[in-house]
Amino acid sequence: MWLVGQGDFEISRLDFNTRSKELAPCFYGDALVFCSDRKNDLIMTYTDQNNLPLTNLYIAEQKKPGRFESPGLMSKELTTFMFEGPSSFNKEGTMIYFTRSLSVDRSNRSNNSQDTTFGIFIAQKSNGLWSNITSFGFNSAAYNTGYPYITDDGLQLYFCSDAPGGYGGLDIYVSTLKNGTWSEPANLGPEINTSKNEVFPFIQKNGRLYFASRGYNTGGDLDVLYSVHKDGSWQKPVPLEEPFNTKNDDYGLIFNASSDTGYFVSDRNGSADIFAVYSTLPTFANCTMQKENDYCYVFYESNNNEIDTTAFAYEWNMGDGTKIRELEAEHCFTSSGNYLVELNIIDKLTREVLISQATYNFTVEKTEQPFITCSDTVFTGDEVVFNGSESFIKDFDIVNYFWDFGDGSHSQGNIVKHVFTLPGIYQIRLGITGEQNASVDAGKINCVIRQIVVANSKN
Repeated sequence: MWLVGQGDFEISRLDFNTRSKELAPCFYGDALVFCSDRKNDLIMTYTDQNNLPLTNLYIAEQKKPGRFESPGLMSKELTTFMFEGPSSFNKEGTMIYFTRSLSVDRSNRSNNSQDTTFGIFIAQKSNGLWSNITSFGFNSAAYNTGYPYITDDGLQLYFCSDAPGGYGGLDIYVSTLKNGTWSEPANLGPEINTSKNEVFPFIQKNGRLYFASRGYNTGGDLDVLYSVHKDGSWQKPVPLEEPFNTKNDDYGLIFNASSDTGYFVSDRNGSADIFAVYSTLPTFANCTMQKENDYCYVFYESNNNEIDTTAFAYEWNMGDGTKIRELEAEHCFTSSGNYLVELNIIDKLTREVLISQATYNFTVEKTEQPFITCSDTVFTGDEVVFNGSESFIKDFDIVNYFWDFGDGSHSQGNIVKHVFTLPGIYQIRLGITGEQNASVDAGKINCVIRQIVVANSKN
């Protein structure tokens, strides 16, 4: 599993945080969109019925990895004097799904709004502007609907709602786009939802669902958990450990496609701030496709004697139990190792060695590369074993093996296990680190790729 070592991550508080709340980060290309109740000169400041400032959407452009420019309003077209909250973008960045107060009518409103019901709205980007803002078909003034997350394929919308018929508080639902229409939302069920609030759903590339909840912590704080969908149902959620969860509220975790960088919200420093989380595992560039070990060779002896082929024959003893009666022998060994190869002239009648023509101490070597041993085709839900023990580089002592399963999951060790939850073609990467002699070429390959097919479960 990816969280094989949660200590393999470090976190840092982003520079653009203020004393106000910064919440709900989401990816928008290389930028980060979030919501905040910081003061804004463009609109009048309104508060909710608890006299708390309402939030708006902001965007922070990333000038280099982990460094963001000063945030500004996400869009004037999307900003009202009421509440704009958690959002999500489609993969192309042309559509936004965002949370907003259902009513943005200024009439009969004071700075303290009693109407805090919110819903999901969808907008499209055209010519650099956000327009065609529409209400999600399952919004209702009778209950809240929000915290949207749209999957990469644009076909599933995960969100939260306290609609009647749930398990209490805000539950997580999913709706599927069919023929241009969103299906009736399906509650994710008691495996995920509790009597408390479940919020901030996010689907990782490997199909894992991350969310935050107060229902799994006896202290009542928001914690980040994850679950996987297996055999038709969601598995028991697993809470993350430090540095993700603390005794404070921690929530809104998201990850990039390679799962080496993420963002989440925590009030561990006294206010709701956005933190970045980075993998400390080594990265491997310029990985090459794995080559199969070739143990096939052609043997011949140039200084051969003229013999009477009717009575005598050349015979190769390959040192692995194989004998070949030819002057030139083509042979494939089954494994690497040292072999004593002999060329003899034998008496065809007695089968005894007449002359020992030549003897070779022959070494069969593996191809110099990390090496992945695994099945070419596997099934979702099955535990797949990956073995890196056949890796070989001369004068290089391997210390660590690092695996990237191509679905956002990582692991360490020479032999590891992994379960794929989604079908597809995956590129498995194995990187090795270790100690090498000064004579070893520093450019030697230390990372390979092997492609496998993951098919739908055979059950």
